[in-house]
Amino acid sequence: MNTEPELFPSLIEKLNNDFSLDKNSLPTKVDFEALKKFFTEKVRQLMSSNYERFLNSLYRIDVDEKKLNEILHSKDKTTIPEKLAELIIERQLLRVKTQLLYKQSKNK
Repeated sequence: MNTEPELFPSLIEKLNNDFSLDKNSLPTKVDFEALKKFFTEKVRQLMSSNYERFLNSLYRIDVDEKKLNEILHSKDKTTIPEKLAELIIERQLLRVKTQLLYKQSKNK
């Protein structure tokens, strides 16, 4: 995972907005491992509480469908939440980078 510290606040904001997380429980310092651990647990909770809503969120943020299917159909079911958390964080980072590039090109 590409871990650029300057993108961390925007990543946290995007995850919070797209998954309705409690802002106070999100990691505040730049620590991608802590974020992954935190978000893995949130994914686990979201999957068990409202699976359809969780899947809709994944499609809304446009995660790679092929990667999503590979993860969901993997043999080791215990690693699914962690792998999904990584996939979501990677996608959200890409979205943050794209937005920054768009803003930079628009300001030129």
